[in-house]
Amino acid sequence: MSSLSVWARRPAAQLVLVLLVVTAAAVVATAVSDNSSTPAAVTPEVVPVTETTVACPGLRSRRGFTESAVAAATPPTVSGVDQTDAGSGVVRTLFPRVSRERTLISLNEPGDRDAYVGRDGERDSVTGSASGALAPGFSVTQTERTVDGAGRGLASTQCQPTGTDFWFVGAASGVGQRAVLVLTNPEAATAIVDVTLHGRSGIVDAPGARGVQVGPRSSVSLRLDQVAPGEKVLAVHAQVRVGRLSAAITETDVNGFDPGGTDWLPAAIAPINDLVVPGVPAVARGRDAKVRLDIVAPGEAAVVTVSIVTPEGSFTPQGVNIVDVPEQGVASVDLTEALRGDPAAIVLSSDVPVSAGARVLLEKPDIFGDVLFLAAADPLDAAAVVPDNRSTKDLQTRLILTAPESAASAVITGFARGREWTAGRVSLDAGTTKVVTVDARKVKGKRVDSYGLVVTPSGTGPLYGVRMLDEEGPRGPLVSSFPLTTARLLAEVPEAFPKIVVGSAG
Repeated sequence: MSSLSVWARRPAAQLVLVLLVVTAAAVVATAVSDNSSTPAAVTPEVVPVTETTVACPGLRSRRGFTESAVAAATPPTVSGVDQTDAGSGVVRTLFPRVSRERTLISLNEPGDRDAYVGRDGERDSVTGSASGALAPGFSVTQTERTVDGAGRGLASTQCQPTGTDFWFVGAASGVGQRAVLVLTNPEAATAIVDVTLHGRSGIVDAPGARGVQVGPRSSVSLRLDQVAPGEKVLAVHAQVRVGRLSAAITETDVNGFDPGGTDWLPAAIAPINDLVVPGVPAVARGRDAKVRLDIVAPGEAAVVTVSIVTPEGSFTPQGVNIVDVPEQGVASVDLTEALRGDPAAIVLSSDVPVSAGARVLLEKPDIFGDVLFLAAADPLDAAAVVPDNRSTKDLQTRLILTAPESAASAVITGFARGREWTAGRVSLDAGTTKVVTVDARKVKGKRVDSYGLVVTPSGTGPLYGVRMLDEEGPRGPLVSSFPLTTARLLAEVPEAFPKIVVGSAG
């Protein structure tokens, strides 16, 4: 006789078994309730990241005019990383058909760095990815140097991980101002993006910027002077409705036939009440400068208080210390006179959430200049990794660091050709800014003009900074910068199944 038949012929036994099970469950539940009224908190485990992917806006090389390059690096050492773990780091071109991709850079071990210079006419989008021991701190940058023509200037940007929300403050679409939003989708599915433009009078009507589709493994460029012409200043909010991608903005300015400079706008942090725009450079060697602060209030109208942090300390600039920002609009203020030629950071405090950026024009009288853009940034929570830095006769790498609240410090480590060295140590008093010029180094008897940097913060207070490239030559200054951002080193991994604790019944 089958066991099913026996079970069917014994309903009394079935009932007794069910009652025993229910009773036992009740006893356990009572014990847990009596001995553990609050479930134990689940603490996620913090481990080194094992995969990292970033996307670059793309190469734009033109022989005789523009040298466009990407550089990639992983830091020499990251705490907790198994250096023997197999991994890889690669930078590739990006195409819808994977078979068309080309590998531009290959990294083999922590501390590796390399660069690729684009070929004449190359316009490819670029993506970088790393795994295993090479994933923590894997970073990619893109740098362009144009020596002549309307696009003359130095432009650099960090390649960004994919996301769904991006802010840029300070672009323009007026006469002679050509800003282009580049949306790069390294994923295998189409992304759909809504772009909101804020001008001086509020939201700008730009139906062509809504529902922008970016196909898988491809990019789309949106010219702001076509979708919203005539705007002297814009804040750009890109919201990804479907999928994930990375976003970047490049702007090239001309005045008649004279080039006015070119650069990539760094992404600004999402609107908050208190924020810092770091990295205003000092004016030296006979240069002139113009510094304009741009603030967007995407919701209600804002009243913003401005202070300046310089090497001598913090102060409130007279006459421009209070800025009224219209509802959903952008307000601009000229800080040129207030900054007095000092390196500085701009600290903002608002009654409602805002974001901000700054436009800096550096030039010499009667010689072409260049423009760089700054953005409200997060402080460094851990090390920042910058793959591409230069120290030559004419080109210098500078770090502009600020401790707006309390004392802070940082260790600057250089690495190249399998070696690493301490490139500098800096300590900042509360409410001060410092500039560190990174010198070239000899490695294995040879001068290293191109190298990677790791900036590791310490101290009690938040530390903000930018990496600036500054070229001084017979044709006038070429400048570019972007904020130092915390490298993706560690990730939190929550427990998949929380522990079950059963107390005793007694």
